[in-house]
Amino acid sequence: MRKFLLLIALMLLSHHVLAKSPSCYSSHNGYCQYEGQVRTIYVNSSGLILLYFDVAIDPSDASVANVSISHGNAGAIRISDNPDFANFFYSTALAAQASKRPVTLQMRGSISGYLKMDRIWLKE
Repeated sequence: MRKFLLLIALMLLSHHVLAKSPSCYSSHNGYCQYEGQVRTIYVNSSGLILLYFDVAIDPSDASVANVSISHGNAGAIRISDNPDFANFFYSTALAAQASKRPVTLQMRGSISGYLKMDRIWLKE
């Protein structure tokens, strides 16, 4: 029984060890990058797509990329800025979520206090 409980505890802890928040860099005019799973993706009536990170970024960390944000728990895309890209992004994120494959996101700038997502890679 102890071995079983230890195994369960290790599995729960391993998720927290593997989960990470976005990292920000000053190179290439500043950007932030997230690598992880798509657990929650949300579209609101204001026309924003929000993809939530496994672990939130401290909003002050985004200043490394010359970005000011007030919400560190998700990245955003405004659908009306580029509807075709928003459609491709959303379908790629849904495919990642359905297949449980990780993604890499890059973000430059901000929208409504969130990091502005502008690239997505679906990993194997």
